Amino acid sequence: MQRWLIDYIAHAFRDVQLGDGMTIYTGESHDRYGDADEDRKSLSAERIDWQRVPVADLLERHCALSFLDAAGLRFYTPAIMTIIVRDADPKGLLTDAFLFHLHDIRASCRVRDTPFCVIYNQAQRSAIIRFVKYLVHNTPGGGIDPALQKTLDKLPRCCLEPHKFG
Repeated sequence: MQRWLIDYIAHAFRDVQLGDGMTIYTGESHDRYGDADEDRKSLSAERIDWQRVPVADLLERHCALSFLDAAGLRFYTPAIMTIIVRDADPKGLLTDAFLFHLHDIRASCRVRDTPFCVIYNQAQRSAIIRFVKYLVHNTPGGGIDPALQKTLDKLPRCCLEPHKFG
């Protein structure tokens, strides 16, 4: 199941590039109220292939997610979901930060001012929903996380509720 989901995510996000979006290094710099080292790293950051973003860099910069713009979140989403599915986040900090942002999207159907269905295309939204389903049904201890279940219930409806975008 893990391999299938990782492949599904990779296919859905295969053409996603960062472009002029915010890097995790810039986001981390913002979190630190300015950091010259992070700003330098941002200049040479991977912007074309999310699969080449170093896992360690994402794990160390979980707070950066709070500062990413829509393009940055879209670019890093598949890398983060893959890390979580592979159970490669030993401290769980990146997982917690990402799930916090998914729950926030569930609440407003937006990332900041940009609607969920504008940020992610249909295939990407489906990959995110399958990722959440995977988490709901593979919770350690066998219990279902109520917040994840609410996210799973709401995300598919976000693009069906145009009044949320006005």
